[in-house]
Amino acid sequence: WFMVPHGSVLYVLVRRRERFSRALALMYAVFDLGATFYWALPTAPPWYAALHGRLGEPGSPPVRRMMIEYGEQFWRDRWPALYDVLGGNPLAAMPSLHFATSLMGAHLLSEVDPVAGAVGWTYAALLAVALVYLGEHYAIDLLGGAALAEAVRLGAPRAAPAARRVVSALAALERFAAGDVDQLAADG
Repeated sequence: WFMVPHGSVLYVLVRRRERFSRALALMYAVFDLGATFYWALPTAPPWYAALHGRLGEPGSPPVRRMMIEYGEQFWRDRWPALYDVLGGNPLAAMPSLHFATSLMGAHLLSEVDPVAGAVGWTYAALLAVALVYLGEHYAIDLLGGAALAEAVRLGAPRAAPAARRVVSALAALERFAAGDVDQLAADG
């Protein structure tokens, strides 16, 4: 999942350069807003809740973290070092950024190329199943991720003018900090 959001945006850059800025803004708005949710309202994924006895009834089978089991089978001796770098985040379940960014990637790819779009939508669907099966997310986390991606996509036209003003103000502040007073005066 680490490569797909960035790869989708890079694909847009290569295939339809004129759409790149918009694609980049949409994808990273999803990342930034999702991270804001994580900080404001941290929620534990199923594997973490189960690990700490917060999920499941007494006597019921425990929730297994399939990601660990399959990682150990596939990567063998390399898994511990790899997992130490990519390990799970115990406070970042809702909304699922895995799913939100894959949906945004599918939208962006669909706007550029129908075949790439079909690949993106297939990936998003398979990822949804995998995220729940592997114990990384609850189904509601995926719905939250879908809502986030769609809110960003549909809200972008309204948010764009305000975003441009913020970017312009930040650029002016950056010039001021750098001591470029002449350019500041020219900007008004």
